[in-house]
Amino acid sequence: MSELNVTQQILEDSHELLLKVEVPQDRVERALRKLAKELGRRMRIPGFRPGKAPAQLIIARFGREALLQEVAEEMAEDIFAEVIQTVDEDKIVPGASLRSIDFDPLTYEFVVPLKPEVDLGDYRSLRVPIEPVDEAEVLKMVDDELHHLLEHNKLWQPVDRPVQYGDLVTIRIKMTVDGETELEQDEWEFIPDEKDPTLAPEFDAAIVGMKPGETKTFTITFPEDSHSPWAGKTAEFEVEVKGVKSEELPELTDELVAENTEFETIEAFKQALEEEARAHLQSAAERKLNEELFKQLRESSTIRYAPATLAFEVEDLEQEREQIHKMYGFESTQQLLELQGKSREEYRQELEPDARIRLEERLLLDAIAEQEQLEVSDYEMETYLREAGLDPEQTEKLIDALKHEENYRAFIRRLVLRKKAFELLKAIARGEDVPEPGQHPVMEAPAAEEVEPEESEAAEEVETEEEAASVEEK
Repeated sequence: MSELNVTQQILEDSHELLLKVEVPQDRVERALRKLAKELGRRMRIPGFRPGKAPAQLIIARFGREALLQEVAEEMAEDIFAEVIQTVDEDKIVPGASLRSIDFDPLTYEFVVPLKPEVDLGDYRSLRVPIEPVDEAEVLKMVDDELHHLLEHNKLWQPVDRPVQYGDLVTIRIKMTVDGETELEQDEWEFIPDEKDPTLAPEFDAAIVGMKPGETKTFTITFPEDSHSPWAGKTAEFEVEVKGVKSEELPELTDELVAENTEFETIEAFKQALEEEARAHLQSAAERKLNEELFKQLRESSTIRYAPATLAFEVEDLEQEREQIHKMYGFESTQQLLELQGKSREEYRQELEPDARIRLEERLLLDAIAEQEQLEVSDYEMETYLREAGLDPEQTEKLIDALKHEENYRAFIRRLVLRKKAFELLKAIARGEDVPEPGQHPVMEAPAAEEVEPEESEAAEEVETEEEAASVEEK
């Protein structure tokens, strides 16, 4: 039985267990004397052989407070190991920390995260309407793709009319600034643009309206705050329009489709575009439904967990992002943060909202799986791995691990339970009839097909004939 004086207090605000541990004075004194003897063996004290000086003399020389602090720090791990035995392990999770140490008397305060608690509320009454795919949006997406195809194959055709914005214009140009020629070309092509002008808005505006063969002289003063190399200066232009071309889209034909896609006809291409657009919109609607479903579930539920539990989730997310950053060519997340001028603590704070959502969604699904008494079969776990998109050899290794590694088996079981809980939740949200808790079906491996008697007899006859032929050959 432990000699420690332990009091337990639940901290409601942080969902933690506070363990206040007072260490008996005689145990503290024993630890002090032990430390003093160890120090005495490593130092020379006049009048005493090494290791023979009285403990009190050593304590007095180093100072009782200094040694007591060292003793307290050294004892902390052992003290916690003893006191945690007094706590129901089913109520706590990893992540304990030392909050404080008092020395008179020696008293520790440990905080231990409590197991997360979830009150699901009336989750079976949740309803999230499914938005049907907007067929008008499907047709618009198809039209956009067809237009992109035509844009990709557009042609510039000469036109005999004044320049308009968006035309491809060929000009002879000479620009002079402070008596120096800064730009001079005989065949300079550009496209006048109101939103993204070439040299300046005034330049594009001056060209618009000119006719092929027309010559114009004009000046432009570049604003002081512009990014132009001639900011604040006045430029003189001599311009002759030598040609104007207008964008012309080709006709949509089977030949154009065949040249630019894997389809032979317009109809086949349109059908594929419709299917792709509809699938895209269905996927977007599914994501929206899932987000709204979890939003309503979180709002109707009460979730309690300790800060350390969230901190572990942030660490997991941080490790996952580290692998992504390496895939993009960074040596580590730290290298990226240095380029961004961001501290590790700032980065973790940025990750916290996503980590919180992920943690709470998992806790909600785990609670549903428990309340609904969902079960998982070996066949369901194997199916989950086979549908993961891994190569066959990797898949077989993981399936084998299910049979021999208990921790891995528990991990996959938890993932499948969450998947089943989520599918159940979506069925509830759609208003479907679902089984009562404890009545949910479990998929088992299909029985091996038995060979029909006639097939069996035919097989035996074939084998007999083959054996006879073999004997004759011999």
